[in-house]
Amino acid sequence: MQRFLQSFLLLLLFLPFCLNLSCYSCTFSFNDVYDIDNHNAWCTNRTLLKISKDEVIKPCSAWEPWCITAITTTLNSFTSVTRACSVRCSTLCESIGYGQDQVTCADCCRTNNCNSNFSVSYYMNVMKRQHTSWTTPLQSERDFNKQHNFRFPY
Repeated sequence: MQRFLQSFLLLLLFLPFCLNLSCYSCTFSFNDVYDIDNHNAWCTNRTLLKISKDEVIKPCSAWEPWCITAITTTLNSFTSVTRACSVRCSTLCESIGYGQDQVTCADCCRTNNCNSNFSVSYYMNVMKRQHTSWTTPLQSERDFNKQHNFRFPY
């Protein structure tokens, strides 16, 4: 019985490590391209999959249920990508900075090492979410307005 109890306690001790998500974790920014010590360009291309998994994949904390790939553009030009574990996942793009039009959009997933996509078409599809219209509502907005009897001339 004591051996069973010890095994059970050991299992409970290591269970959180077995169940946690793991994600690719790296950052690359063209702002750092002239930094001699910056060797992270592999974060944006297929080299990501060729580097040792121990160097690019990190275990997430129990409170981080998402793998995220955040892509930033400035004046519609690709400037950076960040891959990491995340506490939250926003489907909205974030625009910051006055006059420089810097936009960050994120793509999230919930399976181990799922944030490894690096194709140009992938980056472009994620960034398409930044373009919303003030005159044409999204389908979810139409549904919400209909459900709450809000009427708009569209």
